[in-house]
Amino acid sequence: MAMAARTDMNIDMTRNRNKTALTLQNWFSPAFPIGAFSYSAGLETAIECGDVHNRESLTGWLAVTLCHGAAFTDAVFLRAAMTGKDVNDLCLALCPGAERYQETTELGTAFSKIIYETQAIELPPGLAYPIAIGMAAGRLGLDVEMTLAAFLQGACLNQISVAVRTVPIGQMDGQSCLVALQPEIEAGMSKAMTTYVSDVGSFALAADLCALEHETAEQRIYRT
Repeated sequence: MAMAARTDMNIDMTRNRNKTALTLQNWFSPAFPIGAFSYSAGLETAIECGDVHNRESLTGWLAVTLCHGAAFTDAVFLRAAMTGKDVNDLCLALCPGAERYQETTELGTAFSKIIYETQAIELPPGLAYPIAIGMAAGRLGLDVEMTLAAFLQGACLNQISVAVRTVPIGQMDGQSCLVALQPEIEAGMSKAMTTYVSDVGSFALAADLCALEHETAEQRIYRT
């Protein structure tokens, strides 16, 4: 009986992990129709001024955001939202500029709409993007660490896509950049798992300044 119970438990755990993996692959796929491709989170400005100009500089730029910038703080808020904490107002309040606020609220609205129409999960209006993801993931019972890792990788994928099209760097360089960032993705996930919301903060000044400068750019490809 005990062996049968352990077998059933292992089967349930495998099914849950498979469910998590399949759901997250969908949410962070380029085919998921939230329009993430139209935002650069200030990377367009960094490319324009030459701070990001090849694979190495892109990798360095993203490594900072994963452990010290907006990607990291978003991961902390996502984890908190998965456990039912009300952190949306704080997440929005820490947006360093108008375009950052625009990006996270528009993506949050788009994500919430799709989740409601496809999975009948109704989320409240006005959510930041990571909060919407966290609330939906929590209701579906998804694995926390897998969700955070997938979210951080998805953030990298979107930024790499911007660089591939705008620097431009080649597709192979883009893939090499993603592979090189795997340790930082894991480190960002681990740090987000152990950081209290009350201690959350970022220190990626170049990324924040580029996002602010983008607000007054006369020519632009991306919305942020």
